[in-house]
Amino acid sequence: MRPVATTLGNYVVAPVERVFQLLTDPTRFPDWLPGCSSAEPAGPVQKGSQLNVRFGTRHTTFEIVDCSAPYTFGWVERGARQGCKTFFQLDFAGSLTGVTIQDVWEPPSLGALVRATLRRRRFPERRLDRTIQNLRLALSG
Repeated sequence: MRPVATTLGNYVVAPVERVFQLLTDPTRFPDWLPGCSSAEPAGPVQKGSQLNVRFGTRHTTFEIVDCSAPYTFGWVERGARQGCKTFFQLDFAGSLTGVTIQDVWEPPSLGALVRATLRRRRFPERRLDRTIQNLRLALSG
């Protein structure tokens, strides 16, 4: 099946360096990543490194596939949502930072695609919007 990509862009009121620092600090993942209760790095956060992430009772591993300060950060999931990719593109905009988030998922089957479309909790647009809102809250404090 072809990958399904969802992209959302918006702005946050913070310098690009501060936003990048927040995104790449595993101890702050629960502050902005919806449903995340903890994230522990298996070493320094850089391209090729892994993070052990917990969403309630679900454990997964993120492999960092893009980490170019202060503009891009991304991972691929190596757990239950095997192969799901999330990318952040940060753009300088004066006192604001443009944040573009892209979620890429390759459904393993047509049935998986239909189930994901029908189950409201899996709508990626909503999750990406919550991520932006959580980033704003985390950066305001």
